[in-house]
Amino acid sequence: MSLKALNPESLQKSDLINLLIAIPAGIVAALVTIAFRGAISGINGLMFTDGSDITKAFSEYPRIVWPVITTAGGVIAGFILLWALRHESRHGKMPDYLDVIDQRLPGIPVVSTVLRGLSSLASIASGGSIGREGAMVQLSALSGSLLGRFSRFQGVHQSDIIAMAAAGGLAAVYHAPFAGALFVAEIAFGVTAVQRLIPLFISASVAVLTVRSLTDYAPLYLYSSVSFSPSLGAIFTVLFIGVATGILGPLFISSIDKVRQWMKPISHPALRLGLGGLGVGLVAMISPLVLGNGFEVIDLILNNGDLQTPLLVLLILKIVATAITIGSGAVGGLFTPSLLIGAAGGALVCTFLQWLGFDPGPVGLYAAIGMSALLAATSHAPLMSIMMAFEMTLNSSLLFPLMLATAISYVVASRLKVGGTYPVLARHNARFAAKNAFEYSTVASLITPCSKMYVDATLSEVVSEGLKQRTRYVYVVDREERFLGVVPTNVVASGIIDGSLKAGSAIDPFIEQEFTTLFQHASYEQAWAMFSNSPLERLPVLENAESRRLLGVITKAALLSKAKDFL
Repeated sequence: MSLKALNPESLQKSDLINLLIAIPAGIVAALVTIAFRGAISGINGLMFTDGSDITKAFSEYPRIVWPVITTAGGVIAGFILLWALRHESRHGKMPDYLDVIDQRLPGIPVVSTVLRGLSSLASIASGGSIGREGAMVQLSALSGSLLGRFSRFQGVHQSDIIAMAAAGGLAAVYHAPFAGALFVAEIAFGVTAVQRLIPLFISASVAVLTVRSLTDYAPLYLYSSVSFSPSLGAIFTVLFIGVATGILGPLFISSIDKVRQWMKPISHPALRLGLGGLGVGLVAMISPLVLGNGFEVIDLILNNGDLQTPLLVLLILKIVATAITIGSGAVGGLFTPSLLIGAAGGALVCTFLQWLGFDPGPVGLYAAIGMSALLAATSHAPLMSIMMAFEMTLNSSLLFPLMLATAISYVVASRLKVGGTYPVLARHNARFAAKNAFEYSTVASLITPCSKMYVDATLSEVVSEGLKQRTRYVYVVDREERFLGVVPTNVVASGIIDGSLKAGSAIDPFIEQEFTTLFQHASYEQAWAMFSNSPLERLPVLENAESRRLLGVITKAALLSKAKDFL
């Protein structure tokens, strides 16, 4: 790294450019989400008399036709995806925007991203049980990639602009700027550093302001009229929801993985997505509420609307429909389906307790809590989940129960060791575990045997040992293995060669007692600090300060191998 890169003035200039480019990144991300929503509405407008609510629009046709619509949508989505896969086989696999941000890749490919977005559009418009945000955020990230490519800002990495656009896209989808910024910080960066968050906040806020200016803006699930009262029964219900969703989230992810394995032998995307669409259509014949991402159904649950389907049945059917859609390879997200499953789970817990004779409060409150808790269990992003539920409902009384239930759900889901929605999290977790181990492990585990000479050895023996081991210093111990110091072999060898030293002389006068050593209980970080200030490639390790018994050596290479997993 050049000295210029470390110059504070250049850093401040880079930060300023980051803040400035966050504004257009947020605007283009918002425009992309508006355009994608418009495309969905346009297609649904052609298919149905009123396509604003997919769960009701299908009722215009006989139930027997529903699987035909979902199957046709799946086949179309599959052929478009096949087109994308063939393009990627020639030009390289398309990386997810989260991988681009995490691995600091140069950009997002245009053609495959657009094709996958069109495939997602076909699945969504035909009623696939999948979230819209997946394609919308990926396309928003693509807009950030193009912005970075054509603007050519100096000192700003393109992956940072992609991160801003992705945060703006998610914020525009859910009208939640804080949650959109936290999502990218938690998932993509794995950190919540202020320097990374500020541009994300600006981009996300600008995206929401753009949506407000160009569309009929309102909180997605306005639920500010009811307050959470922290009674004993209410707290128990929140705890119950946290545990239940912490178990339900991994089961949901596992069901998707299971369907994906079942579908794996079907290689052709059109056939695979067509079967997925057929499966969703058949499930929808039991309850049309499983169609689409679940936005309208969440609103019904929060506001005690008439579902016409028992909560438990809805919960199971939505998991099945989403698992079939995602497992068949449809391009899309899991956010809104997760929110619906969480809302149904939270409402079900509250309803069950009411059936037992307890009255924790309005069902809608616990549905909102369940949304956040299950989203954390599937995404492994608890901060984002809390803020998203809060921003979507604008109910300040929910903050405490949201934090409690979401934290419990996240911990329970993490203990079950089922992978989250985003593979990039596995890398962050591995880095965190490696760094944690580096901070708390001791050098005792890295000790290797070393050569040594006893204090009664001769100079010729020391030189011979140094040449054999190819080392500049020979360690000297007494008969109790106490470390006494080192003898520099080059100095002794030169003296013997020029005749100033006798080969048979004792080594006592030549022992250097001031030499860097480590004790076996020293941490890796302490060893790292010593190696950083020393040209040596290995250091002697002693038992403790009292005995000073030489146990062996630790090498710089061994320490670096422990650090490489998180650096």
